[in-house]
Amino acid sequence: MTQINKFLTLTWVIFMVCTSDICGQEIDKKKLLGTWYLEKYRDDANYYPPTKKEKNDYILLERDMRYVAKTEGTIEKGTWMLNTNGAYIELKDPNGEREKMYIKYATPNTLVVLFDIEGIRELEVHYTSCNQ
Repeated sequence: MTQINKFLTLTWVIFMVCTSDICGQEIDKKKLLGTWYLEKYRDDANYYPPTKKEKNDYILLERDMRYVAKTEGTIEKGTWMLNTNGAYIELKDPNGEREKMYIKYATPNTLVVLFDIEGIRELEVHYTSCNQ
């Protein structure tokens, strides 16, 4: 096997392992219920704390598929849905505006998402919860 073939094979294996974490994880709606507090952001190299405006930001996902979010001091309300095939949460406000949160990692106490919003698509957004 040539060096190039070995490199391509290794690259493909690494790609499959990395993407299987997102797509292979079973997302359970019950794990998502409750209040998620903004903890930090992460880019390719570093973690960043929330800004002063974002310090107390959260998302509350309720069993009846309503949500309440605090973003930079502003309260937002609407409905939410979980798309398990695409591994994302879609938030819909009363005006019909939609926002997708792609789930990268979810446990009962940790939620890591990628927002489909221009300017922050490349940032992981880390939330923590006291939900049990």
